[in-house]
Amino acid sequence: MKPIVCFIDDSGFEHDLVQHEIAPSAPDLEFVQAATFDEAVHRLNDKVPALFLLDLWGQDPDISEPRLTPIEELKRRVAAFPTLDHVYKGLDPFEGDLYNEYLKRLFALVDCWRNLFEDVCNRIGQNRKYGLFNLRQARLHYPQTPAVFYTRKSLIQDAVAMFKAGADGLFIKPTGSDDDDTRRLTRAYAPRLLDDLRKIMRAESAGA
Repeated sequence: MKPIVCFIDDSGFEHDLVQHEIAPSAPDLEFVQAATFDEAVHRLNDKVPALFLLDLWGQDPDISEPRLTPIEELKRRVAAFPTLDHVYKGLDPFEGDLYNEYLKRLFALVDCWRNLFEDVCNRIGQNRKYGLFNLRQARLHYPQTPAVFYTRKSLIQDAVAMFKAGADGLFIKPTGSDDDDTRRLTRAYAPRLLDDLRKIMRAESAGA
């Protein structure tokens, strides 16, 4: 019997990527795909997966009225962000750890955009509750099965939360300039992703 990778994600596009761009590179594995944990259990049909591959972000059911942030608000906030001029101003005569100072200033730009992204996501109702719930259910019902996250939009706070919750790994979904480019990047990344997943499955099997 082939080892089963159970993929849980609420996006049809992501399921299509796994089915057509990742699974064909793994004839030694069986993929069971579902949008919810309950659906995954049903599709597993009493079989025990060798690994859970979990999306992290999903729609928060507690957000009853998700909404887009108006472009005018985004423009106002972005206009107040530090600029590249702020990053480079006064660097030439700077005394001390020049490179660290440069990176700190540059990160200030990144951090502004990160905080903006989080605020926009909160209004839409996209967050990590979806994935962490599925992780808890996997731990409860399949305690010997490793579970890793495969995510695109996650931020550093998400990584802290998922490892605090006991995730066995974190992998980043490739993102292209459009859907076709994302398909190409996913197909190219698939062998490396699958090798890493097999290592986790073998490590769990050896420790069982």
